[in-house]
Amino acid sequence: MKPQLFLPIAFQHLASAPDNIIVLAGDIGGTKANMALFKVNGNGFTSLKEQRYFSKHYHSFQEILNDFLAGQPTPQRVCLSVAGPIIEGSVKFTNLSWEINAREISSLINNCPVAILNDLEATAYGLAALKPNEVHILHKGKDETPGNIGILAAGTGLGEAGMYFDGHAYHPFATEGGHCDFAPRTLQDIELMHFLLEKYPKHVSWERLLSGLGIENIWDFLIQKEKKNCPAEVEATIVSATDKAAAISHAAAQGTCPVCIEALALFNRYLSIEAANLILKFKATGGLYLAGGIAPKVLPLLKPEVWDDTFQNSGRMRQLLAEVSVYIVLNQQAPLLGAGYYAWLGMQ
Repeated sequence: MKPQLFLPIAFQHLASAPDNIIVLAGDIGGTKANMALFKVNGNGFTSLKEQRYFSKHYHSFQEILNDFLAGQPTPQRVCLSVAGPIIEGSVKFTNLSWEINAREISSLINNCPVAILNDLEATAYGLAALKPNEVHILHKGKDETPGNIGILAAGTGLGEAGMYFDGHAYHPFATEGGHCDFAPRTLQDIELMHFLLEKYPKHVSWERLLSGLGIENIWDFLIQKEKKNCPAEVEATIVSATDKAAAISHAAAQGTCPVCIEALALFNRYLSIEAANLILKFKATGGLYLAGGIAPKVLPLLKPEVWDDTFQNSGRMRQLLAEVSVYIVLNQQAPLLGAGYYAWLGMQ
């Protein structure tokens, strides 16, 4: 049975999907490692075991792998979604002091085939697994011209990927675009750039603004550089919080702190600007998908009118941007599902 996909992604074995195999999928980042063991057939995935680990509580991925597979059937294929650039089957994590290698992982699991995907490439494959109610339209474009797709994911870091369209199906590819230089537009942006250069004197990337740490950086700038006042009890909560970005976002959503509201407004504007940059670089008339952990959690704070303004004021290419719809991926398991789908339909 040929699987039904949310988007027509060019999986190598889509027409001949193998039945009744066991695949191990993992989504491993700087904060967490989500693991899943699936039995798959033409009807989709049956979960055998799923578990979340906190990455920094472990010295290596092998420790997590051994714990997860204890007492479980041996997988026949493995695909891991990882946060970092992959070179010849190996990855050094960007926000974690680990290194993993596909051959080494295979040797631990009965020499089964192992693939390692960049987490945004895996997210792209995961779009195949979405249901219509797992996508929210943030900005509605004309959608007149089929074409490439861009993917932007703000979470622990900032990930970017693309999917080129061959006229029939989409082909995901990874990038490290989140580490490109931040480009200020306004006088306030320039002041923020100067503020961040004191903290990151060698390089200020978009990730320094469009991530959990980025929300903190923006809030710190408003408090420390612009001397804006946050209610004392709210500021105390934020300063003492384990997850400061979540505390800032919560205060903004509750309307209890003008500085927090402004921080999230700036985050939204910067997100729209970098989204426009990505659309133009990829000529992504097929759409822009916002994935990652932050966008779904702050969805009411992502004002569509800001995106309208950004797209209408992006120079001579505003007509191209007018074509493009922007979607928020509400299912935060997209990278894990993408790894599972790739293990099932994309591996040799």
